[in-house]
Amino acid sequence: MHEPVKGRLEDYLRGGGPFPEVEAHLRVCQSCQAEVASMRSQSLLLRSLQVSEDLEPSPGFYGRVMSGISSQARPSVWNLFGESVFAKRLAFASASFLLLLGSFLITPADTDQTIATGSPEAVLAGSSPDDQDERITLQDPEKDREAVLVNLASWRQGYQ
Repeated sequence: MHEPVKGRLEDYLRGGGPFPEVEAHLRVCQSCQAEVASMRSQSLLLRSLQVSEDLEPSPGFYGRVMSGISSQARPSVWNLFGESVFAKRLAFASASFLLLLGSFLITPADTDQTIATGSPEAVLAGSSPDDQDERITLQDPEKDREAVLVNLASWRQGYQ
């Protein structure tokens, strides 16, 4: 018998209508009477906590709160990268660097390039280490000087 009455106690306390069976049960049951009494005291306590409608913050309250928050905020490192000239220059330099790095990584390396293995005099004389009759021997500096001079004097554009 307690369960149907306990389920309707809130409606009874709210005063939603006549509840003759609840009232009849409350006259007989001491535990339900105690529960109704505790629910009424809790209801009174909750009503005392309600705020009246006319309570408004003082003028400028929100402004003071916001200024307090902004004054306590720590400056961030990211503020340097806001809408400043430094940020624009840094972005341009970064984009340029990425473009150069990307073009370096994409373009293939020339594998056909050969590095001269001889001395500078041999390169100027036009001889290679594979030649059988080397004109520059590096044995006789006077003869080598003449061979380099002859090669420089007879050099033509496109001649190889």
